Amino acid sequence: MPEKRCILTATDMSDWAKFAEVRGAELTKHLGNAEMLLVNVQEQSGLDFYAMLMASQVLTQDLIRQEAEKTLAETARRLSEEKGITVTPIIRTGKVPNEIQALLEEKKASLLVIGAHGQGYHFMPIIGNIPAKLVQGSPCPVLIIRQEEIRPYKRVLIPIDFSEVSINQVTQSLPFIPEDSEIILMSVCESPCASRLRYANITVEILEEYRKKVKTEALEKINQLIEALDSPRNLQAQVEIGIPHQVILDYIRKYDIDLLVLGKHPRNRLEEYLVGSTVHYALNEAECDVMITTPA
Repeated sequence: MPEKRCILTATDMSDWAKFAEVRGAELTKHLGNAEMLLVNVQEQSGLDFYAMLMASQVLTQDLIRQEAEKTLAETARRLSEEKGITVTPIIRTGKVPNEIQALLEEKKASLLVIGAHGQGYHFMPIIGNIPAKLVQGSPCPVLIIRQEEIRPYKRVLIPIDFSEVSINQVTQSLPFIPEDSEIILMSVCESPCASRLRYANITVEILEEYRKKVKTEALEKINQLIEALDSPRNLQAQVEIGIPHQVILDYIRKYDIDLLVLGKHPRNRLEEYLVGSTVHYALNEAECDVMITTPA
């Protein structure tokens, strides 16, 4: 019998976090032999702030924790009954990224599910936000929930660059994607700027031939990858020309993509912030759920 999988869903118990809670429960049900950990981390600074206002540190912190435990337990019970799964509520105190990462490693979690908005989980294009730290430090794939409507993923987009990261994107994400979903493996080829090439006496016809050659070669590579995966899934090959993050975001809007799967390259967050990255743009601008897989 396969080893039981663990889905860790982080919640701050806000309205947006509820979407992550339901998606985490749905995926746990989809996997079959799996359990869901519903985790809330109480920031010590927040507890201290309320304690200062109430002028009773021990009493206030106890009351806050008791109320959080009560709410979390009720949510876990409801999800367990509705989905027919095992949901275990967990309360931790400390820094959110540190506590969640420790739990992921301790429980050997298969997936981390978090909301894109809320009191503690909101995206900002700056270094130091909680989701960025979780994506960077998580030892397992991270699923960021952006959609309010929780429905099975029907159209999944996986942009690839033919590196080892690309293979991980596909293999790590497949267990969480319904069997009847359409999965598009896309390669985005950056094209030289036509206006600059004119100064080098390169004609539009030559540029167009170059683009056709690049697209043909990329399409062959995707089909080779699909053949190597030897999967019964509905895997489609797609090649586009343009700036990667712009092409991806446009494709999501145009073709009603439910889930975008991106691979995390082994580089630090400071480098990603300074040079920009497809992952960074997707986390901030994609209008669908986003899964970030790990390098290995």
